[in-house]
Amino acid sequence: MFICLAALGIPFQPLPDYHDGAGQALETAKRYMETAKGPYALLVKRQTFLPYSLPKRNGDATAGLSLTREEALQCVLSHFQHRDVVVGTTGMLSRELFELRMKRGDGHERDFLTVGGMGHASSIALGIAIQKPSRTIYCLDGDGAVLMHMGVLANIAAAAPSNFKHIVFNNGTHDSVGGQPTVAGDQKQFSFSQVAQGCGYKHVFIASNQNEITEAMEKIRAINNDGPVLLELRIKSGHRKNLGRPSLSTSENRKDFMHFLQLS
Repeated sequence: MFICLAALGIPFQPLPDYHDGAGQALETAKRYMETAKGPYALLVKRQTFLPYSLPKRNGDATAGLSLTREEALQCVLSHFQHRDVVVGTTGMLSRELFELRMKRGDGHERDFLTVGGMGHASSIALGIAIQKPSRTIYCLDGDGAVLMHMGVLANIAAAAPSNFKHIVFNNGTHDSVGGQPTVAGDQKQFSFSQVAQGCGYKHVFIASNQNEITEAMEKIRAINNDGPVLLELRIKSGHRKNLGRPSLSTSENRKDFMHFLQLS
């Protein structure tokens, strides 16, 4: 980061972790930006700020939902077949996917974990779906990630890959970076299924409990040569506190996944 900022000619300093020092740093940044009409960077070290709990939202549409993302993912995972290709979005979902695969003894080669690429899982899955028309491609997405690059839904619909199955886990929060709310949490005003349908997805489904997920996944599996398909899972926010991280490196994941794609 220091090298990048220096190369760009952007002045910077670490943000002190005490009140007076932080105030002086902010004043320095303010004076520079007013005088130079340019950017100034403050680098925040880990644990500079005290822990903070987000206030509860009034009328939170996800509050009465029964399943966590991990529980919904476990149900979805049970419907995948051996040759199915899976692209997981960045953050908690891919971490949960990795641990569920270990628990089931499935191996990890059929999953591409989009580490550090928020919003790009659907584009990656689209490219694979186009290049591998004989394989079923599942994109496991999050509400925040889809909102970040929602224009991709139109591109997916326009490309019309018949083998593309898009599953959006909507808990109304940016769960991987602190639980900040997304606009998708107000499900009376916002619906991924309606957005996808408006873009041109061939089939859309909504599920919010285990029975509905099972029924929707059975319908999705029965749809052949008529994609793309989207399933919106309405789930509650939060994740398991002892959730680990993938033990495979991104390079190992890519190598194993590419080998899996080459299988007939």
